[in-house]
This record gives sequence, C-alpha cells and structure tokens, in this order.
Amino acid sequence: MANEISYTLQANLSNSGLIDNFSSGSLSADQANARMIRNVQQIGTTAGGEALQMGDVTGNGIAIFKNLDDTNFVEIGRSISAAFEAFLRLLPGESALLRLSTTAPYAKADTSAVELDYRVYEE
Repeated sequence: MANEISYTLQANLSNSGLIDNFSSGSLSADQANARMIRNVQQIGTTAGGEALQMGDVTGNGIAIFKNLDDTNFVEIGRSISAAFEAFLRLLPGESALLRLSTTAPYAKADTSAVELDYRVYEE
C-alpha cells in the first residue's frame, strides 16, 4: 500500500490589514512499518529535558504534539551531550504537526510540569 498517513495544514492571518491564508492541500506519507505511539506524558522542568516514551517506534515519522496545560509552555527538542536543545515551543493549548528528524525526541516544561499529548506515526 501507499499513502497510509494523510494530513492537511491550514493557517489564516488577519491583523491590521496584514492578511494571509495558507492551505497545504491534502498531504500524504507512506508507512513501511505499521507502528505508532499515542501517549500523554507528564513533562517536568529538568534542565536536560526528558525523553519521550516511544514504545515500539524505532524510525522517524510524522509527529503530532498538543500541550494540554492551560498556563505553561512546553518545548520539544533533542538531547545533545546531555544538554537540551529545543526546536519547537508549544504555548498553552497549542498543537503542532511535523516530520521528526530524530528517533529520540525530548521535552521540557517551562516553570511547572505539563501534560503533553503526542502521537508518532512511524514511516
């Protein structure tokens, strides 16, 4: 089979005459291995971040993240020599969809622990 994963991205901006609209149309990706992780993990404020539990997912994939906290932001990133390096910030209630370039993502909360809802569909 092909195109087992499908998704659409859309954004609209209207601010003091600044207007923009974006729609990706329908996008798709092939999934060679029928694996995914769906989890809600409590993320703390540890300086080095904490590894996201990936279960049986061992390859890169399409990831969806949602910050379930209503006060604090959470950052998603990677660990390099025990130092956390963020590549994504989710404000309270925000979501993001992206293609991971790592099989070992990390996360770190702002000032208090947050619940992070995430899914990774291995490709």
